[in-house]
Amino acid sequence: MTERLSTLLHTEAERLEVPAPPAAEVISRGHGLRRRRRLATGVACVAAVAVVTVGTGYAVSRIGEDGGGRAVQPAGPSTGHGAVFTIGTTVYWDGGTEHTRIDDKAIKSTYYTSAGLLVRHGNNNASDGGGPQRFSLVTEDGTVHPVSVVTEEVVPGVDPTQPYLAYAEVVDGQVQVVVHDVATDEEVARWPVADAESWGGWTAPPVALNGDTVYVGTDDVMRTVDWRTGEVGTTDNLPPGYPDVKGGRAVARSGGQATVIDAASGKVLLSVDAGRFGYLFLSPDGRFATMDSADGKSVDVYDVDAGTHIALDGHSYGYGWSPDGDLFRVQGDHVITCSTSTAECTTGTTTIPQEGGGVAPKDLRYGNQTFES
Repeated sequence: MTERLSTLLHTEAERLEVPAPPAAEVISRGHGLRRRRRLATGVACVAAVAVVTVGTGYAVSRIGEDGGGRAVQPAGPSTGHGAVFTIGTTVYWDGGTEHTRIDDKAIKSTYYTSAGLLVRHGNNNASDGGGPQRFSLVTEDGTVHPVSVVTEEVVPGVDPTQPYLAYAEVVDGQVQVVVHDVATDEEVARWPVADAESWGGWTAPPVALNGDTVYVGTDDVMRTVDWRTGEVGTTDNLPPGYPDVKGGRAVARSGGQATVIDAASGKVLLSVDAGRFGYLFLSPDGRFATMDSADGKSVDVYDVDAGTHIALDGHSYGYGWSPDGDLFRVQGDHVITCSTSTAECTTGTTTIPQEGGGVAPKDLRYGNQTFES
């Protein structure tokens, strides 16, 4: 199961009247089963090897601001450049009016950061068992900046308001949290996480980044790391397993209610009658949440703070979020953008170029959608 199902499954799902599953819970459980199957067959998870050898852990202050690093301005698709999506190995933004190509075989997923659009790519579009995961930063002018981080089968985290990529890796049997500045291409922090011994079938625990906190998804408890100080703690506000924190908020279920909670305090910010299967999905900044209707023919879009909502045709996976909080989808050769306040949708005049395989469901991936299985 996936948080963001493969695009092929998206297409098939449109034909089925099946409500969305609780993504974080399903991902964690699926990885746990997959891990046990691996152990049963004698196949071990290979731990990622750190580029820098460390002892008890260290933090590195940001460098490059005085000219020592790359001169990458903190401006890019994440600062309000409209609909961002990929087709094949081509990245489109500003509603498809601008595009550039990633020099690799496939794009796996993309992430909004304050420095631009961070692209995860590699030998194929699989996130698990797909070989090395490489990264590139696409800035506002379309320039592609390779990032020196290479991972394999781990779930990274970003905060759209910051230029950082967070991830975990296992070095000599010890879990370490790493924070990398994608604007300067410098590692800025690395801290050990004691007692983190069990997680899903990834090579290291999945993480989420929010402000100074990295959430580390282990099986027994949700761990937290202040990446600026190295302080490690735990929180009961989020369940163990896959961390899904956006804009300081997370989703949960209790009985027939789906809720949005403040990750730091545990306060319930929004509660929606979800029936048996309903589940909320957050926008990248946590301001909005979507939930598919019971019949699967429409999606409700909630303003978390206001508690109001609108309805759009389709389902949650059929839309992408723009960095500035609008929903959009690619239909035919055009981008359709829908307002989260009025539900009014407009069709862009730009014809999407047929590069990268054309607008085919198997190739299309929306910005900031992740594909973890």
